[in-house]
Amino acid sequence: MKTLKKILAGSFLTIGLAILLLGTLDLIDSKKTSKYKEDSLAAIVIFGLPSTAIGTWIFWSLRQQHKKQLKELNLAKEQLFLRLLQQEAGAITVPKFALSAQISIEEAKLYLDEKAKQLNASFETSDQEGIIYRFPG
Repeated sequence: MKTLKKILAGSFLTIGLAILLLGTLDLIDSKKTSKYKEDSLAAIVIFGLPSTAIGTWIFWSLRQQHKKQLKELNLAKEQLFLRLLQQEAGAITVPKFALSAQISIEEAKLYLDEKAKQLNASFETSDQEGIIYRFPG
């Protein structure tokens, strides 16, 4: 569905902007007759502006939808982080968080590093588990 919306938005914008550009060029061309300029203005108003507006609106709605999904994903990740903190008595490892959140090791490490800065966590190293993040609580 998103792909179809992107294609539609791109099509509307391409057509609309082309009409706006060509119509504007016709309007500023001194060699064109006033009837031709009136027709160009009508094309801009009837086809160019609405098509551009529709394409812009579709892209805007896709962007808003994407922002909302990112916010929901971040909230879910935060809730999972807090549950793990509670279950593990404040000690979390990168692999455990990555597995639980179903994200890559790199993303899990970045997330835990950021949370460690925010929450003033300490670190321990273990031969078996690697880095253990200890969050105060």
